[in-house]
Amino acid sequence: MQGTSGPSVKVGIVGASGYTGAELLRLLSIHPNATVTYLTSRQFRGKQVKEIFPHLIRSPFEELSFDEFNPERAVELCDVVFCCLPHRASFPAVKALMEASSKVKVIDFSADFRFNSFETYESVYGVEHGARELFKEAVYGLPELFREQIKRSRLVANPGCYPTSAILALYPAVEAGAVDTDHPVVVDSKSGVSGAGRKESVTFTFCEVNEDFRAYSVDGHRHGPEIAEKLGLKSVRFTPHLVPMNRGILTTAYFKTELSKEELQHLYENRYKGEFFVRVRTSPPRTHDVAGTNFCDIYVTKDKESGLAVVVSAIDNLGKGASSQAVQNMNLMFGLPEEAGLKLFSLWI
Repeated sequence: MQGTSGPSVKVGIVGASGYTGAELLRLLSIHPNATVTYLTSRQFRGKQVKEIFPHLIRSPFEELSFDEFNPERAVELCDVVFCCLPHRASFPAVKALMEASSKVKVIDFSADFRFNSFETYESVYGVEHGARELFKEAVYGLPELFREQIKRSRLVANPGCYPTSAILALYPAVEAGAVDTDHPVVVDSKSGVSGAGRKESVTFTFCEVNEDFRAYSVDGHRHGPEIAEKLGLKSVRFTPHLVPMNRGILTTAYFKTELSKEELQHLYENRYKGEFFVRVRTSPPRTHDVAGTNFCDIYVTKDKESGLAVVVSAIDNLGKGASSQAVQNMNLMFGLPEEAGLKLFSLWI
């Protein structure tokens, strides 16, 4: 579908057969300025989109075939490449793409370029980074915080789904100096199973997940340092949980503050009043409210007895936590309307 304004953007997706790749394809099928020209998948090489994703039959790219990754071919066919690979597997592909062309733009879904330095990445992930020189180009892809930098960047590190929900929940208070950092900042998040990716694992089979609710990485999760760094905090006590639903994240954040509930509400409404995709609510959000969308819904209150602010945020982990946020970043990088292809509202139930 040709856009009425702005450039036409040729799009590639590396690792397109996972959940985030499938969600990208769904969103790009209705994007007024995007044309999908290149897809890769080792597992489904040679297969057409309609064979692997029947829900995309009659999409503009239903007969496009999955290819093996070739950086020279990718940059020949694409203006931007979404890299939907896991951390450690992603940075070699990103490096190859950026070395193959000085013009192609890359949006990376992994954690490989999310930190300010490769030293922090190597400390958190316990591996040596093979593309250290690219850290100086990478911009953290959270538009509500880094919009102007994203517009000028060739390499955007798409945030993690947990960090997106937590950072947006805490940022107005941190920015205003309203968080008492002498007390812990606590982030408690629950995610649907799709957050673990589309892979074979006993842990994520139906019988292991259904009728169950579990915390994991309780002794420390790698997203904790990511959240703390972007907020400029020394540390954040982050605990993730797995809940038996397909998609969605509900985060509850707690921090000590002197502000009243009314002052907090005003602070959050004022900070996000110009942000189309952040909706500050007067009632706690549900994951159904944002399913399939790029919205982050936020509710803030205060517990009078403890003096703790309580902020609840809801996002779709495959949407604002991954693919739709990546499209939002693409729009910024190419001077398109930020909401292009993303004015979707939840199915709700």
